[in-house]
Amino acid sequence: MMPDYTAGAMPRGYRVAAMAALAYSLVIIYASLQPFTGWGAEPVPFGAFLFAPWPRWISLEDVGFNFAAYLPLGFLLALALCARLHPRTAVLLAAVIAATLSFLLESAQQYLPMRFASTVDLLVNTCGGAVGALIAPLFAPGHRLGEGLALLRNRWFVGGPRSDAVLVLAGLWLLTQLHAAPINMGNGDLRLSLDLDSLFAYTPDAYRYAEAGVVMLSVIGVGLLLASVARTIDSGYWRTFVLLIVGACLLKAAASWFILRTASPWNWLTPGFGMGLVAAIVLLLAFVRLPPRGRAFVALLTLLVATALVNCTPENPYRTVPPHMLPGRVGHFLSFTNMIRALSDLWPFLTLLFLMVSLPMRYAANRR
Repeated sequence: MMPDYTAGAMPRGYRVAAMAALAYSLVIIYASLQPFTGWGAEPVPFGAFLFAPWPRWISLEDVGFNFAAYLPLGFLLALALCARLHPRTAVLLAAVIAATLSFLLESAQQYLPMRFASTVDLLVNTCGGAVGALIAPLFAPGHRLGEGLALLRNRWFVGGPRSDAVLVLAGLWLLTQLHAAPINMGNGDLRLSLDLDSLFAYTPDAYRYAEAGVVMLSVIGVGLLLASVARTIDSGYWRTFVLLIVGACLLKAAASWFILRTASPWNWLTPGFGMGLVAAIVLLLAFVRLPPRGRAFVALLTLLVATALVNCTPENPYRTVPPHMLPGRVGHFLSFTNMIRALSDLWPFLTLLFLMVSLPMRYAANRR
């Protein structure tokens, strides 16, 4: 008898959305309250910005960023709330939550000298959250499209919160590719924060091999992270893995084109990246034969070594920071880049912590 993959698929889909909504909310809070210094104690009533004159200059870039930043939040909130509420109620409540969060953050920005609270931002944020919430019911597990996605998720990956956490971490890893890191896929870069020294001097060959090593170890780590909760290493797993890598490449191209504003969106595609990706796929074919717990252990090791290598590799003197990204400039654009950079810096440590906590548990327990 074929296993019934529909059993429990709907609540698991909602649970993934709830975990992703929480993680994304924390990212928005971090981006909205940077740089977390210079808090003022001025006698400004909470929410006083609502009665201030509209700003004289409204940037289309800022409007677009605010709308795009809150659209996923409304989408994830509504999708998570559909588990217990009627879709219309879930959409309305998600829009209200997104608007409330925006109001609280805009009010808090009144006390940060480097930030500017605006009714325009509040309105655009609310619209973005509302539009995202309106789209969500189409992807809910009860809808045909959402039910199909939930069925695939339950068919390809084991059930339980551990698997949900892995899928959320994989999605966050995808977002980190928007960060224009000094080295391709170089998450966990703490050199500036900790003033770390390089282990070797920069040369083109040494840097190319170091970049290839980082890419190889990172791709193997993410691939084995997914494999540790895969039901079987079949076409479903490989489709997910390929989609993840293709999505990462497209996001890196988008970051190169829209954030770094380079002449070509493929400037990031280096020989080191190609070498590392090919080596990762070859080695992954062997590592996925390990049992689930062994895959998780190798994922932990590869991500740990990748993070160490990132922090030991010297800066590339030929990669300069564009003028529009220099420190000291204030705006939603830099808030976005700082948000993505923070996510990139923290992602490997969150993943390593998750793997260290979950390794003692039996991955086979959820294979049903």
